[in-house]
Amino acid sequence: MVLAVPTIMLSLLVACGRDDPLNEPAERFEMVEIDYERAIRLSVAEVTAGELVALELREPESDSPVWESRIADQDGQLRTVRLGATRGEVLGTSSGPDLTDAERQQLVQLMEEAQLLPDEAAREAADTGERVTAIELQRRDGDPVWRVSVLGVADESATVHVVDARSGEILERHTA
Repeated sequence: MVLAVPTIMLSLLVACGRDDPLNEPAERFEMVEIDYERAIRLSVAEVTAGELVALELREPESDSPVWESRIADQDGQLRTVRLGATRGEVLGTSSGPDLTDAERQQLVQLMEEAQLLPDEAAREAADTGERVTAIELQRRDGDPVWRVSVLGVADESATVHVVDARSGEILERHTA
């Protein structure tokens, strides 16, 4: 099944011009000390009354891996928060992508419809021995979903899970 993703969701996480971190060998993640759950808590704490709508592990193979998140406030304004994935220090916050009024309204509506928190969606998707590398709130067939990317540490398999943001049901799994 194909994901129907509006333009707003595509702009949440902009590619940084390198290969997908899901395809990196597991041993290259050895510097990542901060897991996705802690990265979510630290990122959300940086934006008053904000909710996480996207999180991605960047540069996982480097000596300085980074969690980059998009946090939306109640009006749909986005902030980008960058955290060191080794010690959890805040590396910076900035304005997120500029959204039109209509895109902000769509984002606010999507956040209101999603009842499952991002860390709950990730727990539903990831099995023991898998590392969550990205989480993103999207719309699929009109419904809110969390797209959770994981890397199997033991076998280095990369999988994307689509989790219903209302019920927590895994709707789809496919290799990345």
